[in-house]
Amino acid sequence: MPIFDFVCTACQKSFEALVRGTTPPACPACGSTALEKQMALPSIKTSSTHGQAMHAAKRRDAAQGKDRMHEQRKYELSHDD
Repeated sequence: MPIFDFVCTACQKSFEALVRGTTPPACPACGSTALEKQMALPSIKTSSTHGQAMHAAKRRDAAQGKDRMHEQRKYELSHDD
C-alpha cells in the first residue's frame, strides 16, 4: 500500500494519502476527489548528508542528556533521604 503526495485541484491543499486498491483518495480539507498526483523525489544519502545527520543527532542527544541531568539534580535536591 503505497503513500502518494497529492494536490487538490479544487482548494490547492497538498497532502499525503495511503492508496488502497482502486479507491481514489479524497482531499482532507474539502473532500474533493479531483486530485493531481505529485512526483516524489528519492532521498539521497551521501557522506556529507550522513555527517550532517550524525552531527544533529549528537547535538540532540547532548541536549537531552543535559535536560535529564538537570531533572535528576532537581529531584535529588527536593528529596532528602
